[in-house]
Amino acid sequence: MPLRFGVLLNAEYSATELIELGRLCEALGYDQLWYTDVRFLRECYVGLAALAAHTTRIQLGPGVTDPYSRHPAITAATIATFDELSGGRALLGLGVGGTGFRELGIASPLPVAALREAVLVVRRLLRGEEVTFQGKVVSLAAGRLQFTPPRSTVPIYFATHGAQVTRLAGEVADGVLLANILVPSALDFYMEGLREGAARAGRSLDAVDVSLRFEAAIAEDETAAFGAMRRRVAARLVAGYPHWEHLERLGVTVPPAFAEIAARKDPRLVSEAAALLPAAAVERTVLFGRPEHVAAQIAPVLRPEVSRITVRPHAVPGQSVGAVLRAFVEDVVPRLRDPVSQASAAARP
Repeated sequence: MPLRFGVLLNAEYSATELIELGRLCEALGYDQLWYTDVRFLRECYVGLAALAAHTTRIQLGPGVTDPYSRHPAITAATIATFDELSGGRALLGLGVGGTGFRELGIASPLPVAALREAVLVVRRLLRGEEVTFQGKVVSLAAGRLQFTPPRSTVPIYFATHGAQVTRLAGEVADGVLLANILVPSALDFYMEGLREGAARAGRSLDAVDVSLRFEAAIAEDETAAFGAMRRRVAARLVAGYPHWEHLERLGVTVPPAFAEIAARKDPRLVSEAAALLPAAAVERTVLFGRPEHVAAQIAPVLRPEVSRITVRPHAVPGQSVGAVLRAFVEDVVPRLRDPVSQASAAARP
């Protein structure tokens, strides 16, 4: 299968900007567009509805929603409604992270069980079943959708860099978005987890759409691109503190001073934290710089089992997000599709 490409857009754009970006993504040939579901940013499903109204082919979905802030039964009704609105183009992305949980007083216990139970409930409801279920996290009493979904199945993807959720993705998901992995040995670890999960379910890994998801700043000014991504990585680590197990697999160690700042969970301190972040934390997780450098970063982690690359674009000062999306398709992708260029890029220091 040819390598395919998707986009993740953060819910930070105005409606006009979002629609323009959605149209651009479709015109450039991206076949999936994920839109973040983040508390205190723009509402995810309203944005998705706007995208559906102004595109015709690209698949669309929340990237990602969770089983805590939205009950899986509500998610089932919402994604079925969106599938109807979009003409059968809906995707459902699920994950267990969630900004804003602390502010809303939302707990997130037993994440693996929560995801497994969410998938079960959503799929049964989409099939038109009446569902009574008491799980470890999710419960439902005689719930049934009061309309007929246009499709009895909507593709469900997990977004993760956790080992247990990766195995669960291999077992029950239609696809997985493996986040920010540019170290071949680390990707091998996650691929083995997917295989274990698939084997547990008695299915082939071919049943899972495996996407590598990267945050990317593609620009001629590599210093500016590196700086933008260093701040972004720092912000993500601060938000995710102390769940940094994935860093060990990437061979990344952060200094104690960075951990001390992150423990305060204060987004106003991100710039201070970024100054302490080692270069390896950027180089081994996110894409940055000129197209040839970005292609060289990606090439070592391409595998036959990888069917898609998904990018979340970040612009440097003076650049538009649209320019990043265009540069990936027009300047990076050709280097990945040409085996000679790919091998040459991978060999560069």
